[in-house]
Amino acid sequence: MKMTLLHFCTLAFCVASVAAQAQEMQIPAGAIVRTSNCTITDDRLTFDDVLERARQLNFGENAPNLIFFRRPIYVSNQYAADFQVAGYYSSYSEMFDRRVALGTNSGGQLPVICDEAQVRRMVPVNNGDGLDDTSIMTTRFCSLNEGNSLRGVINRMQDVTENYERDAGNTTLVQVYTQGLGGDVDPPWDFMMAEVGTNRQELAERLDLAREGYRGGRGNGWSLGGFSCTRRALWSTNRVYSANN
Repeated sequence: MKMTLLHFCTLAFCVASVAAQAQEMQIPAGAIVRTSNCTITDDRLTFDDVLERARQLNFGENAPNLIFFRRPIYVSNQYAADFQVAGYYSSYSEMFDRRVALGTNSGGQLPVICDEAQVRRMVPVNNGDGLDDTSIMTTRFCSLNEGNSLRGVINRMQDVTENYERDAGNTTLVQVYTQGLGGDVDPPWDFMMAEVGTNRQELAERLDLAREGYRGGRGNGWSLGGFSCTRRALWSTNRVYSANN
């Protein structure tokens, strides 16, 4: 069952001076993230019910390294699913090997139906400060403006996140997702930007800092022009499984 992809109204949020800095860093390899949008098929169950059942499943050696359920809070009304499943792997090779090893057992054991999976590469902009089992995140779809590169944008984002931490002690995790496998053949965006708070207070603080006029790039050549993004969508992100626990 194919669900409608997310689309949000455009809001300019840009950084400039990135092209000149593009050669200063190499983009980290990052993780591989397999996502599906899912709908609960048993109307007697809530999202919390399904989440609790998922956390009680036995995950073997071929499971993703991390699994999160993302529940929409404020998103476009075009999003028709109940939640999104995100499974994290360290590489494409690891994902392929584990999915093949699972074979016909790769299907879920939950009362849900999910759309076709998509795979994206997740590049961390900063390390953050760890996440609670239930955290909160925003997502935006972004397009590069002419003359700017993804490498330069990520370089600039690193400066901005460092300033947030230095000036306000805010360590909200910032991530960039690029297209990998599946999805639209020619999507109208270059990358997705995510901001993930250790808890809702941390992310709310970051949003309030911007609302009150703080700009993380101020004093470092900050201006508009590097990329433009859609309006933020808000999700709760719930850890289902971690191979390290």
